[in-house]
Amino acid sequence: MNSNTPMSQGNPMRPQQEDIFEYIAVIMRRWKTFIAAFLAVFICAALYTFMMKPIYEASAILHVKEDKGKGGLLGELAINTSNPVNAELEILKSRTNAEQVVKRLHLDWQVSKMSDGLSFRIIEFSSTSKDPVYEIRLNSDGIFKVEDSNGKFVGEGKSGNLIKGKDVTLLLSDVKGEKGDRFTLTLLPFDQVVTGLRNGIKAVEVGRMTSVIKVSYTSTDPVLARDVVNTLVQSYLEQNISFKSEEASRTVNFVEEQIQGLRKELDNSEKDLQVYKSSSGVVSLDNEARELIQKISEMEKLRADVILRKKQVEFALDALKSSMRKGTIYSPSIMRDDPLVASMASKLSELEVQKKALLNDYTENHPAVKTVHGQIEEIQRKIRATYETSLNNLTREKSNVTHELSYYEKRMRSLPEAERDLARLTRITSVNAGIYTFLLQKHEEARIAKASTISNIDIVDPAIAPTNPVKPKKAQNLLLGLLFGCMLGIGLVFFQEYLDDTIKDAEEAKRVMGLPLLGIIPHINGREPKTNVSVTKEEPLITQSEPRSAVAESFRSLRTNLHFTAINKQKKIMLFTSTFQGEGKSVITANEAVVISQTGARVLIIDCDLRRSSLHERFGHSKTPGLSEILTGDITFEKAKHVSGIPGLDLITAGTTPPNPSELLGSEAMRQLLLTQRENYDYVLIDAPPVLAVTDAPVLATISDIVILIMEAGRVPVKAAQHMRETLTTLQASVAGIIMNDKTGKGESYGYYGSRYYRYGRRYGYGYGYGYGYYTDNGQKTNGRKAIWDNLQKYLPEKLRSKIKGFKF
Repeated sequence: MNSNTPMSQGNPMRPQQEDIFEYIAVIMRRWKTFIAAFLAVFICAALYTFMMKPIYEASAILHVKEDKGKGGLLGELAINTSNPVNAELEILKSRTNAEQVVKRLHLDWQVSKMSDGLSFRIIEFSSTSKDPVYEIRLNSDGIFKVEDSNGKFVGEGKSGNLIKGKDVTLLLSDVKGEKGDRFTLTLLPFDQVVTGLRNGIKAVEVGRMTSVIKVSYTSTDPVLARDVVNTLVQSYLEQNISFKSEEASRTVNFVEEQIQGLRKELDNSEKDLQVYKSSSGVVSLDNEARELIQKISEMEKLRADVILRKKQVEFALDALKSSMRKGTIYSPSIMRDDPLVASMASKLSELEVQKKALLNDYTENHPAVKTVHGQIEEIQRKIRATYETSLNNLTREKSNVTHELSYYEKRMRSLPEAERDLARLTRITSVNAGIYTFLLQKHEEARIAKASTISNIDIVDPAIAPTNPVKPKKAQNLLLGLLFGCMLGIGLVFFQEYLDDTIKDAEEAKRVMGLPLLGIIPHINGREPKTNVSVTKEEPLITQSEPRSAVAESFRSLRTNLHFTAINKQKKIMLFTSTFQGEGKSVITANEAVVISQTGARVLIIDCDLRRSSLHERFGHSKTPGLSEILTGDITFEKAKHVSGIPGLDLITAGTTPPNPSELLGSEAMRQLLLTQRENYDYVLIDAPPVLAVTDAPVLATISDIVILIMEAGRVPVKAAQHMRETLTTLQASVAGIIMNDKTGKGESYGYYGSRYYRYGRRYGYGYGYGYGYYTDNGQKTNGRKAIWDNLQKYLPEKLRSKIKGFKF
């Protein structure tokens, strides 16, 4: 063959194109499955999209500032509680904050089945019932009746008045409506509401290391979504301030407790001093006594100061130990004037920032994060050890002060009795007054420190009621429905293809059967014939009615292949059979008989399908008399023979359906009939029953020259075809090859009838379409066909050309 022909030109993309065409062919072949799956998914997506209630999202923006610690008024009471943004996110979504939102917005109060035009406000509602569902019915203006879920009367109330029943407390106000209006009020489980709220809250950091948090909530009610976000943010800020002022609050409480007790002691001591002066007449002390009292007063104030500082260190140490147990960073600011503590606090802040940066890229288990975390714990242990040392020093200092007080008190006991009693009462009054003044000063400092505590969280943008819903996203949902519909359709199509074990094309048929391909018959459309021939309208003989069609040309191609098969062999009796009933063997046998007779050969076609005969209908003859009558001897061959109306073609119909078709077809009479007629005709074509359906075809195969297997594309399972092949091999039948029949039109979707050469031929003008170019309008052959035939012989071997020299194409 010429290397410049289109079929021989190299194209590396062609195999990939062939695969793509095969995939498309699978989808086209099973288009019903694809369309059904696609429509099911797409319609469900569309219904979900357009029937879904709109969902709105409200959001607020917060900024987490770096907490540098507190100075000034906070003094020793301040602490540094800087948290990373990740920790703030978890605190924001904590259960405590969610509970506050549910309580403040009463999200566990559910109103349903409310009459139109009814309005009211729920001020208070609580219930201890196992089934807290109540129906409220309006009796008259502002007066209503309450019933439980069982219809039992609970109570009657009026707008603005509190109802207290056995298991329920209810207060409604501004009740307006008509008599008979009603609604159902349900107290939902508090824990379930809180859990549902937490699942709906989203809090994320905007960007990377921006310290900006976006908190959002979605709901079908845009106002509720706004209120939930704003209430959550407010609760979070209050919690944040509460955490930061905790140590100051504890100091204030401690000082207040000391002041309350000391105030009573001061009042009592002043009264006792006045009473003593009045009764004893001693109203003043000498210089020595006054000096002792001043010393004792100073030491008492010093001891009170030591006790207060000791308490502060204890508070800070407790907070530090708690943070270390929880694994959080907590650096108290007390003793920051100590260079060692200040250095460790500064190092701790640096490590905290370093760990925060590492956690943006790594997890807690990464070696680098573990190393920094270990350094943080080591510094916290050192700070803890420093505070414990300070606490021990303060304990010793308190002991020393107490010892000095004992010394001065011993000196006071050496004074004269009258002066000693006055000095004692004066000392108690002076000491109490000094300590009271000192505590008042510390209390005011702690109170101001607590009041001046501010949050390191700023509200950048509070939530507002959204106007546009975020769901459903109609375009996105429809697009996803389109994509998933296509994916499901394609998946089901190829799954069905995987489960389908039928032979779909000629290439597969040749591989499974191990037989050559004789021809491919395209789908014959059920149209009316163009010429007036004696055939039925259901399935006309297309080779006679449309001789220039592609289908007719496929039968002529089959005729040529059969001729090459029979070269130098006397193969006149051709048996046409199939695997199952209805694969188109009768149509192919009839049309092939027509095209063979068109070469001038004398052809006899015999309908041996005695059970389901059809050839008499295709040629427009009666079923009887026929083959059954000939084999039983009721009539001669000449009287049973029908003239088809086509030159050179005679027909033997099936005749009367016998009770024993297999015995008749395998009889000696049948054998003698075929031997006789092969001398009278150039070719004898037998339309036999299917091989696997009955035993008729195997019986006929033994007395035929060649057997031609007809196989419908996409119908015959591989195992059935192999069984048919084994059956014929056992009988030693001479099987010439396979004819692929696209009876239902599926063959086109199986990919160019099973051979890529078919598409190449059509692409370059070599396919079935060439039949149109070699006929005139009246159907007569032109010299062009002969020229093509002569040209094809140039490529055949010399011996083969000499053998087919006289063949009439």
